[in-house]
Amino acid sequence: MKHFLLVSLALAALLTPFDGAAQTFRPGFIVQAAGDTTKGLVRYREGKQNYKSCHFKTADHAEATEYFPADIQAYGIVGEAPFMSKEVPGIEGAPSRMFIEVLEQGKLMLYTQDNLLYLEKENSGLKHLYLQTDDQDITMHIGERKVVNTSTQHLILINSLTLDCPVPDKLMLKVRQRLHVPNVTAIVRSYNNCAAPTSTISYKENQSWLKTELGVFAGGYSTALQFNHNTTIHWFKGAKMPSSSNFVFGAVFNFTSPKKSERLSVQIEPMYSKEHHAGTFEYPRESYVIHGDYTIDLERLSLPIMLRYTITTNGRFSPYVGAGITNDYILSGDAGGSQKTVYHNGLTQESAVKRTEIGTTFSHAFTSALGVKARINDRHSALLQFRYEYGRYLASDLSNSDSRAFLNENHQGFYLTAAYLFK
Repeated sequence: MKHFLLVSLALAALLTPFDGAAQTFRPGFIVQAAGDTTKGLVRYREGKQNYKSCHFKTADHAEATEYFPADIQAYGIVGEAPFMSKEVPGIEGAPSRMFIEVLEQGKLMLYTQDNLLYLEKENSGLKHLYLQTDDQDITMHIGERKVVNTSTQHLILINSLTLDCPVPDKLMLKVRQRLHVPNVTAIVRSYNNCAAPTSTISYKENQSWLKTELGVFAGGYSTALQFNHNTTIHWFKGAKMPSSSNFVFGAVFNFTSPKKSERLSVQIEPMYSKEHHAGTFEYPRESYVIHGDYTIDLERLSLPIMLRYTITTNGRFSPYVGAGITNDYILSGDAGGSQKTVYHNGLTQESAVKRTEIGTTFSHAFTSALGVKARINDRHSALLQFRYEYGRYLASDLSNSDSRAFLNENHQGFYLTAAYLFK
């Protein structure tokens, strides 16, 4: 554990400068309160912070200024959906001025803010689009089960805003019970293409819902084995197995959703290792002491699944952290060696230990990772990662008559790997 903490702190220290230096500014613009557009660099952020303020600077080495909804009309990053300053209706109380993200621009505007949807036609003010139910007038009771029907108020709102260019029924049917963003976007886009096609802009249309990076990796795996089981011919329990490093290799699959987040992703790393471990033990008795030297050979297949968060997405280097679970499958394994019995009267008896099967076949563990991705070009990258796992081996009921050997329940491992990624 101390080794893991020291390495983690060292890697965190190495990754910290990337986060501080690359405040992730990208080419963008702001629209001043007077209506003038100023080009420069806008800080890329994800989540609720986008609705509160904008960090903008005119050049790389210039000082950044934070702008709030009352200061500017809009801001945006090139290639991304812009944010406009609007009076947003409050669920309770007076409206408040906030930045809201533009999804569809045209005669009919579609906005989103903190998972809420708003419609606006020709600057007439925001209309909150949401599903409504009416317990008093529309609820029906079937036996003891209560059924709440969805109100049609959201459909009435959409129809009232699209009367001059009605939306096809097949699109309206998709939002009768649910307001999925892609379906609402299709309705607004259909209306704008009919009513004012020259002014229609669809943001994030070219961004994919799923992006996949594939790669291969190789590296080292360090772990210490320990037995929790004695058999009638082997005294494995208590054997000291020092940490042993072995070669591992496998594949990397990283899945992101650019429309949702560039920083969050799911990473899967199936890997294979062929391991060799060696250890010794002493087993004292009243009249003799058993000394043993053991070797263990394993073939292991591991499947780590992690949720990964990239700290910075700008520039050549992108540090990240990850956490998840790992399932280990021991494909094959056996243990053997030599055993020496030393009696107190001076006699010594030596014997070879017949190789015996490892009875443990499965383990699950929690895992965490620190790494950095280095971009080579638009299609190729390299990945350096340190990963730690701590978990338990699972075994059936044990008895001394079982000739197999079983590993200790708790185990930990350290991985240092390098990968080559391609899109």
